[in-house]
Order: sequence, then C-alpha cells, then structure tokens
Amino acid sequence: MSNDSVQPGGVALRDPFYGAPFTEAVRRFWRKYTVFTGRASRAEFWWWWLTSLAIGLVLQLVPQAFTPDTALFENPVGSYLFVLWGLATLIGSLALGARRLHDAGLSGFWQFLHVVPGIGSLVVYLLCLIPTSPKGERFER
Repeated sequence: MSNDSVQPGGVALRDPFYGAPFTEAVRRFWRKYTVFTGRASRAEFWWWWLTSLAIGLVLQLVPQAFTPDTALFENPVGSYLFVLWGLATLIGSLALGARRLHDAGLSGFWQFLHVVPGIGSLVVYLLCLIPTSPKGERFER
C-alpha cells in the first residue's frame, strides 16, 4: 500500500492523523511498523501506548487465572507472553515514538533516554506530550 493512499478518516498514511480514533491509531501502527520518518499525532501515539499496555497486562494476568496459587505477576507463562509481546512490538513502538517526537519538533534520537534507569522513559513520555510544532515539518520525506 502506498503512503499516499487515503486511509479511513480521509488522512493519507504519510501524514499525521490529528484526533485519530482508537481503531485507526492501531491500524496505522501496524501499517507503519518500520517507518521512522515522518510524523505521528499525539492521538496516534497514546492510543497505541494504552492498547499495548492493556494487551501486555492481559497477557501477564490471564495465565494467573489458571494458577491462582502463584504470586501475582510471577507466573512464568504470563512473563514469557509479556516479553514476547514486547519483542513483537519493539520496532514498531520505537518507530512510532520517533514519529511522535518528530511531530513535536524533536529528533527521534531522544528515545535513547529510555536506557537511563529510573527517569529516562518518564522523560521520553513527557516529551511525547508536547503539542505539534511547525518545526516538525523538517522530518517529512
């Protein structure tokens, strides 16, 4: 599918979808899984972030129902499923994060803060809250 094609909602895949509804944000995540260029709206980023968090928690907690005597979040099956989900979505999440930072007028390399223990990821997520900036247009193809 071409990046020029118009998606549901009337927004081309290459353009950020401001105010993207939940289903469209998730669809765009998978369609642009390895695209580190361009921009993504706050709605696209946060809808995916909440979806991924919810899926990760479900994968962690569902096996708990079958082994109730295991301590919460210590079920090995749930832990493996959670890690597999994280690995399966890692590249796409980094790509979406880079596009979101681009929309705020920042470099995607700010994501390297994720490796700083404790506060690094918090800083990256706070940067993803920054509104759209006209400076972000420099990251368009």
